[in-house]
Amino acid sequence: RCVRCGLCAKVCPLLCFRAEDGVMQTRHEEYCMRCGQCTAICPSAAVSLEGEPADSLRELKPFISFEDFDNLARGRRSVRAFKDAPVPREVLLRALDCARYAPTGKNLENVTWLVIEGKERLRKIADAVVDFSRGDERMAGVVRAHDSGHDPIFRDAPCAVFALADSKYDLSACNCDIAVSYLELALPTLGLGTCWAGFAMRAAIASPEVRAAFGAPEGLTPFAGLMVGLPKLKYRRIPARRELRVTWLSDNA
Repeated sequence: RCVRCGLCAKVCPLLCFRAEDGVMQTRHEEYCMRCGQCTAICPSAAVSLEGEPADSLRELKPFISFEDFDNLARGRRSVRAFKDAPVPREVLLRALDCARYAPTGKNLENVTWLVIEGKERLRKIADAVVDFSRGDERMAGVVRAHDSGHDPIFRDAPCAVFALADSKYDLSACNCDIAVSYLELALPTLGLGTCWAGFAMRAAIASPEVRAAFGAPEGLTPFAGLMVGLPKLKYRRIPARRELRVTWLSDNA
């Protein structure tokens, strides 16, 4: 099938392909990071990766318009009012399956997902987060609200989703942030509302006790996460934001 166009060699970040005497060859395959660039760009489906036939890969369709994405990016809201209803697992799984395509450093694909369901379980985690936060003046209002029966940690959401990774890898936090950003944009298209669970994230990263309350697998840290649920309210307009701030640095400056 190979038409010797050389596109695989042009996109491979580790130079695992080369053209020699009109023949495409592979080399130092032990360095391949399985990113799939070669299988994605080959016009004749001549490249397979780890035994996966190129013909079995989903064909890439044209992307949505910039206007559609712009509306999604500007229109998504941090939802803090949820219906008292569970999140359908099949809907959440669709979004998670999409978010696993978020880029990761060295294409490690080292993000693991933890889904926490039920207000009682989330309340126990919130208890651990608040106990960790006691004595921190910045969290005094949050502690008071929690102790009085409110839920400033998860906002009475029926579900929370966290991205976990090994803290020993220096880009794990970045990988989790990107993955959760993908998830946050995907969920509103499926009718679900989200808000970043910042208080819980900060405590989980810093405290082994909070991680234990999460039930996170041994060796994995929850670096980023969202509270998730069916929105109770409907937004009608896009609020204003600060004007764009950009600094351009150029050879021509």
